[in-house]
Amino acid sequence: MFSFLRRFLTRSRASSITVPQSVDMAWTLAPEDVAALRSPARLPMGPNPARMERLRNEWPAEIDRTVAAAEQVLSHRFSLLGVDDFEPGDLSRPPHPDGYRWIDWHLDPGRQLRFPTGFPHKSWDMATMRPGLADIKLPWELARCQHWPLLAQAWALTGDERYACEIAHQLDDFVAANPVGVGVNWVCTMDVALRAANWAVTLQILQAWEGPDPDFWSRACHHLLALGHFIRGNLEDKYEVTSNHFLSNVVGLLYVAAVFVDRPQGQQWLDWCVAMLEREMRVQILPDGADFESSIPYHRLVTELFLGAWHVSHWIRRPLSEGFRTSLEKMIDYLVGVMRPDGLMPQVGDADDGRLHILSGYGNWQPQDARHLLAPAALALGRPDWRGLAGPVGAWEAAWWGFDEVTGTEVSVPLGAWPAHATFYPNAGHAVSRAGGHYLLVSNAIVGTEGFGNHKHNDQLSFELHIAGQPLIVDPGSYVYTSDPEARNRFRGTAFHNTVMVDGIEQNEMNPEWLFRLFEKALPQTLAFEASASRMVYEGCHEGYARLPVPLRHRRRFVHDRQTGQLDVEDELRSEGGHELSWHFHLAPGVSAQLDPGGAILRLWAGGQHFELQWSGPELVAELTASQYSPSYGRAQPCLALNLRTKMQMVGGSCWAFRLCQSSPRAECLS
Repeated sequence: MFSFLRRFLTRSRASSITVPQSVDMAWTLAPEDVAALRSPARLPMGPNPARMERLRNEWPAEIDRTVAAAEQVLSHRFSLLGVDDFEPGDLSRPPHPDGYRWIDWHLDPGRQLRFPTGFPHKSWDMATMRPGLADIKLPWELARCQHWPLLAQAWALTGDERYACEIAHQLDDFVAANPVGVGVNWVCTMDVALRAANWAVTLQILQAWEGPDPDFWSRACHHLLALGHFIRGNLEDKYEVTSNHFLSNVVGLLYVAAVFVDRPQGQQWLDWCVAMLEREMRVQILPDGADFESSIPYHRLVTELFLGAWHVSHWIRRPLSEGFRTSLEKMIDYLVGVMRPDGLMPQVGDADDGRLHILSGYGNWQPQDARHLLAPAALALGRPDWRGLAGPVGAWEAAWWGFDEVTGTEVSVPLGAWPAHATFYPNAGHAVSRAGGHYLLVSNAIVGTEGFGNHKHNDQLSFELHIAGQPLIVDPGSYVYTSDPEARNRFRGTAFHNTVMVDGIEQNEMNPEWLFRLFEKALPQTLAFEASASRMVYEGCHEGYARLPVPLRHRRRFVHDRQTGQLDVEDELRSEGGHELSWHFHLAPGVSAQLDPGGAILRLWAGGQHFELQWSGPELVAELTASQYSPSYGRAQPCLALNLRTKMQMVGGSCWAFRLCQSSPRAECLS
């Protein structure tokens, strides 16, 4: 059955060893390596028989969803990064004698453009080698193989050999098309490392499978070790500062090291990984628990990476420090603290759907939903207060992380009953008020990543507001990166956030050609924060417009009524000259709006409820325009935006007041 693949793979394997000079392949495979790969003690994700039986008994609906998603993968139908239901077939290779259809691992299916192959990874030059505006994230995302654990789950739950055989086929398929160190799927070590973690988890779940090919486990072992060697030799630590990329390198290598912990090479990797994890926790996580890249979606990814590392290191009895644990708890507390009343993350900063591994909801998970982390985090860190917040599949997710202390009958806290709080995160630059269905998040953060600003947006003194469970004013998100530079810059620019823009100048300097860099100019400052059961007050300013020929300073004060949801915003702009001023308020998808012809009022309708946005101060010209909201990478939905503009000569300070509140169909909410 696999003889053709073995001959094909042998040729490609020989060439792969000679091409990349940065991969140390000076090792030989030993029988104990294969035994280690199939040992139940290596990773916590192994299929404990009692756990599998409990899942079959308690989660029939989730099993049906898992099997249905696995069937999609068997058909090589994928939905990734905004491209739905694509089939990346590779017709350039000879037909497989067993009928298996080769996957095109180098395709951007949205644009039907194919990346070049056969080049050493270090010779990659995106400017000259990328076909058109092909999005390199699409082949990278597929090559992370985050669908492999899904196939292994389906096999463990049903015993159906097709799922395990598909993994074996795809292993050989991938290596044949992507020899070690050759082509676009070795260009970014982060993606190699996430692939390594997913291969390790998959093979751990699959450990009892014998299969029709006696050499499968030797090949799998060989290629997993090759991934480890590649990661260690191609670390993403050569830039100005380490970030989630380097952290992914470390965590992916840790998963491989855990499998081969009894081998000297595995021990060396493990020692290095533990040291780097301790260091990166200190470097990347701020004292208030937020990730230093000024992005809440990336905070989710980094939290998942650190949590996976904590869990695996404890499983193999190489526990990380108590200081690491304390910071990890703060990370989860921050993630819970900023979540919206609907359980989703606000889209502050960049978002690219990044995950370590997807063990629940593959193919239909909501990228703004981070609750899958809360059940495994609660069990790993001994925080039962998080368990009820984990959502309906939290226990399922925790079971696949290797925890046996959960059942399908666990009770979830209703979203509207999430813990009320009003908190200021001084290092993140975020103030949050959540009470029932009312929610306010204010963002006034530094550019992040120690001044690099790779995932920060120009959102100084911007905000997100929900009233009575209805999202009203939202951050539009990120949409895409390199495949549409104009959209990339638009979504991260000042005008796409709920704040004030002056003279068309960005708050922090942007070079349109540098898609992952912001230059710190705003120097945000918090002037006041107070919170009680009835209200939260945040006041801040920034210096982003002090660099104008006629300098201007922006101070904004928020007063949030935590009982009614009403928000009052006061803007003070101080300058001694003429300026063009523009305010932007981006409405959530599904919110209808109409400008009142009789005054400075925007009437809003959503979810059967009525709201109003009113303003006062020097006269502003109002315009309601079409805009976009991106709920996840590669997707954009239509929405509306209110734009208010004026040109004026300023002498000292001028003030504008805004109020957003719930109203009856005929009521006035601004007295």
